Amino acid sequence: MAEAKAPAGRFRWVMRHIPTRETVHRHRLLRPFAPHLTHSSLWRMTRRSVPRGVALGLFVAVIIPVMHTAIAAILAIPTRANVAVAALFTLVVNPITIPPLYYAAYRIGAWELHHDSTLLNPAAAERFSSELSRLLFWVHQASGSIAIGVLTIAAASAVIGYVGAAVVWRLWSRSRWQRRRSRS
Repeated sequence: MAEAKAPAGRFRWVMRHIPTRETVHRHRLLRPFAPHLTHSSLWRMTRRSVPRGVALGLFVAVIIPVMHTAIAAILAIPTRANVAVAALFTLVVNPITIPPLYYAAYRIGAWELHHDSTLLNPAAAERFSSELSRLLFWVHQASGSIAIGVLTIAAASAVIGYVGAAVVWRLWSRSRWQRRRSRS
């Protein structure tokens, strides 16, 4: 029985610790930006701001593998996305998920650009003698495919995240209304 209550307890803990409009005015460094940071959709869990935050967090996480949490939080302000949700969903990309992500990006980009399956031209690679030179040559040869693949994965994950969050939000709110009706 305690396991069923644990997720609800965690959700309440998260909701208590999400910054509010009033806490922005209390911090001295944030006061100059307070007019931009006080919009309610940045801090409240609404049916529009949460899917925006999910999409923004996933897109930024895939595109920018370094400092993506801070960048997503900053970009949430002009897009009116939930700041906490945008920052939370950047954690999908981490040191464990980056290698498979970039390998998938290379494969998708090579397929989109119609590159052949060989990654390295053996004749061109023979010109380079050191391992570092070979690695840099490989990165140069694969960079176009990786860039196109990363853009594709970022856009697809943002769209899927937005639609998924909107559907989950709708199902969750519908179940809440049904519980309220059954109590009445």
